[in-house]
Order: sequence, then structure tokens, then C-alpha cells
Amino acid sequence: MPDVENGSGAIPMPPKNTQKKAKISIPVRTMTLHTAQDIWGRLCQDLARRLPDRPFRDWVMPCKPIAFDGDALWIQTPDLSTKLWLEEQMADEFYDALALMDLPNLKLTFSTGGAKPKEEATEKHINFQAQPSPSSEPYSLPKGFESYTLENFVVGPNSNMAFSAAVSIIENYGRTNLSYDTNLLFVYGGSGLGKTHLMIGIGKGLVAKHPHIQMAYLKVETFLHELTGAIKANNTEPLRQKYQSKNLLLFDDIQTLTPTMARTQEEIFYIFDYMLQHGKQIVITSDRSPSQLEGLHQRLLTRCKGGLTVDVHPPEFETRIAILKKKLEDPSLYGYPPVPEDVLTFIANKAKGSVRELQGLLKRTLFQADFLGTEVSLAVAQEAYRGATGNEPTASVSIEKICEAVADHYKLSLSDLTKKKSRQKEILLPRQIAMYLARELTTASYAEIGRVFNNMHHSTVMNAIDSVKKRMQRDSDFHREIQGLLNGIG
Repeated sequence: MPDVENGSGAIPMPPKNTQKKAKISIPVRTMTLHTAQDIWGRLCQDLARRLPDRPFRDWVMPCKPIAFDGDALWIQTPDLSTKLWLEEQMADEFYDALALMDLPNLKLTFSTGGAKPKEEATEKHINFQAQPSPSSEPYSLPKGFESYTLENFVVGPNSNMAFSAAVSIIENYGRTNLSYDTNLLFVYGGSGLGKTHLMIGIGKGLVAKHPHIQMAYLKVETFLHELTGAIKANNTEPLRQKYQSKNLLLFDDIQTLTPTMARTQEEIFYIFDYMLQHGKQIVITSDRSPSQLEGLHQRLLTRCKGGLTVDVHPPEFETRIAILKKKLEDPSLYGYPPVPEDVLTFIANKAKGSVRELQGLLKRTLFQADFLGTEVSLAVAQEAYRGATGNEPTASVSIEKICEAVADHYKLSLSDLTKKKSRQKEILLPRQIAMYLARELTTASYAEIGRVFNNMHHSTVMNAIDSVKKRMQRDSDFHREIQGLLNGIG
């Protein structure tokens, strides 16, 4: 990271999009293909370094630039599938690449048509961007967050507490008689599990209920970029006041702060401290809990620990199915053929790590069917999985393999785990866990799982699995242990 105190080093760019005008501005009438090709070429050079070879070849290389006007770069895609994939699955990579080009505010517009935008339409676009109305634009969010609302968030045992906290913040905003303090909400969990979705959902919910609220979305890279400019101008006070004046601050990925970013952490601390003293709302996301944030200075860390902390875990099988079905309701997927239940089951079994992985495999399956001009089927989904991961889709996990892994993990014999009739906790709990994993990792019915465990009745298996789910919901350490087994076996 650059040394902002001395103004040295390359400045990382803010993520994605803002509504401000880009630094490079070329009049519409001088718009040339050469300029568009130059920017696209530089983008592709960076993307080639960021992306694996196959995604770069499949999704980026077939595209070509068609126009640039100083505010937006128009890019032609070969088909609608590619357009949707680039917009929703590669937004972070595109905007990170733009940041390194010092064009954080440049808009990317993907189109399936080859014609250049009409001049009059372009001028209208520029005028709208150049003169935004503060009253009609109380906040600015990166592109790709349009669907991030609490209504679109699928709640499961993995996220129930975090979602309840989000709803509570919206319902109790401005109240001072609460028995607990939610002015700072700290949401942590692995990448792609919905932390940012929850945070943006809180922001949109508060603005909808209280239209006067002024909200800001902020990432470390964005603030560092702004702070560097303020230090060069020898005046950081306006920057501090810019965020202190907000009623709501959404601070994404705080774990990217490092110990060497002393001045950045100092300014962030002053902003947090002022907002909390004046009863304003802060929502922070991180990939780890406050106690595991080694890069934060003590007083900033104390602020993070002083709020309400909630975590988000990878979703279990039923929640993954619900997420897939919810995603299929997205307007961007209207017109695609229906997805059979066996395909949803296959995707839910293969994409267990994160919501992002789950939605990515669903979209690749839909695009694969669209590209082949065929119905969505299990064979299409398997080919999509092979193309996305390089792994064979038919490689399955047997209940026997699951039992062996659980027995080894809990230092039991396989016979004791599956055959011994015992209510001892040392055997009962691992057996329940093995049943839960069998339900998650295979397509076996409750009755089929019961037969492996000394012909247990299917209702006993259902109760055992339900017991594990409830414990995962209330015990985060236990949830992480089970997730480790899931990932290790799967």
C-alpha cells in the first residue's frame, strides 16, 4: 500500500462505481474508436493477470469496444449470456482494473448491439452525470448492488442472527431506550456469504423508512484514495467532515486495513468516534471477527468490539436450494428455460462454499443451455460445472466415505459409529453429524441414510439432522467445525 503520509507509491483505486464524473473527459464530438480501443486494451491487460485463462478466454476476449465519451466505455458482447455474466460475476475485477488505471468513476456499459450510442443520447447521459441532484441522490452505491435488499436476502440458520440484527436496526433507528446498543453493527464471515448484501439492505431499508438519512458506502481503498488527495492539498478536514456529516456509514471489508496505514486508521477512527458519539449508525463488514483483526490499531479495534457483532456462515443444503430459487426470480433471468429440481439439487450439492459460488454455477448452467440452444438439464449442469471448476461432476461422495471421515475426526471405530447402540455423547453426536453430512453431500433419502446406521427409522434420522442444525445455529464454533468437515469431505 502506498505511504499516504508521504504521498509516495501507486494509489489503489476505489472499487466499482461512484456517480461522479471520470477524471478523463473527452467531448462527445471527438469520440473515437481508437480511444475506446486504447482503454479496453489496457483493461484486458490487467484482467489477463487477474483472471484464470479459461474465464478470460470465454468471457472477456470475445468482447470489443465500440465507443468512449469520457464518462462511459461501451463494450459489445457476443450475446446476452456474456453481457449478464460480465455485469454480475466480474464486476469486482473490472472495477479493480479501472482503479489501477486511475479511472475509478468510468462507467462500463455492456451491449449486445454493435452500433455506437447516438450523440444526443450520449449528451443527455453526460449532462445527467455532470449535474446530479443532491436531494434526489441521497447516496451512491457501486454498480451491481441493485438487487441487494433485505427482501431479496434468503434467511437460513447460517444467517438468522445477522438478518435479525439488520431488521432490528431499521425498526429501532433513532430510539434511545433500547437495552442494547446497535449503533455499530459488525458483520463477519467468509467471502461471498452475503455480508455486503445485508449491509446494503440495511442502508436501503433505512433510507426508505427515513428519506432524510444521508448514507455513505466506503471501502478502505476508496478512503485511501481520497485521503491521499487531501494530504497533498494539505487539508484533510473537509474529508473528515464529509463522512462525519452522514447519518449512516457502510464500511465494507475493514480487514484490508494494515498496521502500516497509520494515518488512514487515525482518520477512520475520528470518523467512527464522532458518529458514535452523536448517535449515528455504522455498519462494518469483515472476513474475520474483531478479535482476529490483527491489522487494526487498538483504539479503532476497541470501537469495532464495542458494537453488536454477528456472523454469517456458509448456507446448508435447504438454504442453498432456497437461494437458487430466489435467484431464478431475478428479472435478469427472465426468458431463460425453467430449471428442473434435479439440476437445482446438483448445483446445491456442488457449490457449498458461498452464495456467490452457488449463483455463479447456476448462471453458468443457464448460459450453457442458452449457448447450446437446449433445455436446462442435468447433463448441461454437469458440463457447466466441469467448465467452471475443471473437476469431474460425476465424482460423488458415498455415505461410507462420510462415515470413515467422521469416525477418523472423532477418534472412533467405524463399527462404533454406525452399528453400536449407544446414547453416550461421544458416539451419539458424531453419529448425528455423520447423518447430517450424508444428507448434505449425497442425494440419499432419510430411509437410505438410516439403513447405514443399523437400520434406524427415517424419523430418527430426521430428528438427528434437525438436532445438528439447531446446534449449528446457536453455536458458531460447532458450525465452523461442521463446515470444515463438509469442505474436507466434499
